[in-house]
Amino acid sequence: MNEVSLVIMAAGLGSRFGAPKQLVPVGPKNEIFLDYAIEEAIEVEIKKVLIVTRSDLNEQVKKHLLQYKEIDLDIEIVNQDTFQPKREKPWGTGHAVVAALDKTDGPIIVMNADDYYGPTALKQVLAGFNGENAAILAFQLKNTLPESGTVSRGILSVENKKLLGIKETHEIRNEENLIRSREQECISSETYVSMNLWALPSKSLKLLKEQWRIFIESNSLEEESEFLLPLAMEEQRLNNQIEIDVIESSESWIGVTNPEDLKTARSALARIYE
Repeated sequence: MNEVSLVIMAAGLGSRFGAPKQLVPVGPKNEIFLDYAIEEAIEVEIKKVLIVTRSDLNEQVKKHLLQYKEIDLDIEIVNQDTFQPKREKPWGTGHAVVAALDKTDGPIIVMNADDYYGPTALKQVLAGFNGENAAILAFQLKNTLPESGTVSRGILSVENKKLLGIKETHEIRNEENLIRSREQECISSETYVSMNLWALPSKSLKLLKEQWRIFIESNSLEEESEFLLPLAMEEQRLNNQIEIDVIESSESWIGVTNPEDLKTARSALARIYE
């Protein structure tokens, strides 16, 4: 297997949060989520990191990355908004990955820049990724829920540690010691969900490029449609082009969706790193 690169998606607008979440200090030493991913990449000896962001964030991102200039790690910035066709709203997570592919040579791990996946996430993925199948790091639902409010999660159907499907489920919340969704159905706290951390082999990346080409032929003038990585991977799976291994994690995910989540995230990270 060729050397694995890490692609960190950092182009989100942060509409609900009200600011670029990917640059908000969350750690006890003012770390941003991105720092934890880079630090673990160094630990597991990943040599190349691609940060997919927006042009208007370039200077802030570059300034933050200066702390890594003496480290043996190749970090490059890719601008999703200049990867044609241009649109104010990003084209989605699948498009973010495709925008980075000209800078990679071989398989990749993909993660969000505004999520914390636990201190051993990359180690777990590398241990479970064979370079032939795709893989997804799966979290138990109970380890991904905020203290209040609702969230959307991709509920995974799993059999023999193979992915059988992803169901996007909305308005998930704790309610009277039960976890319910928009449809009021009860969901087990131990149900596995996707937090958008994938390992993708080279053959899957070639398919992704073709999927994007087909998508944009029909949607180039659309203002809202998105090319989403989970849907693209599900299409590959349904077409029997790829198998997707499920790597089960017992780590707790930490993230921010709304401004009120920030205090909780900072407290959780302080408990881990102070």
